Amino acid sequence: MKKTLLIGALFVAGIVSAFPFRTSCGTVIQVNDSGMGDMTYDQVIKTLKLMNGVVCGTTNVSITIYQH
Repeated sequence: MKKTLLIGALFVAGIVSAFPFRTSCGTVIQVNDSGMGDMTYDQVIKTLKLMNGVVCGTTNVSITIYQH
């Protein structure tokens, strides 16, 4: 149920305003950036790691965030 809700939220988020996020398994997903304005950097990292875990089936990965 948790995966279904998260995948559904990702799908809806992709329709609004999104940026691409490449997971560790190579899948590119669109992530809604409108809700991330109120999040701290650490919260964004945790959220992206969670999304990576749902899509790729693993949570023990490190991710790299490129800012510009």
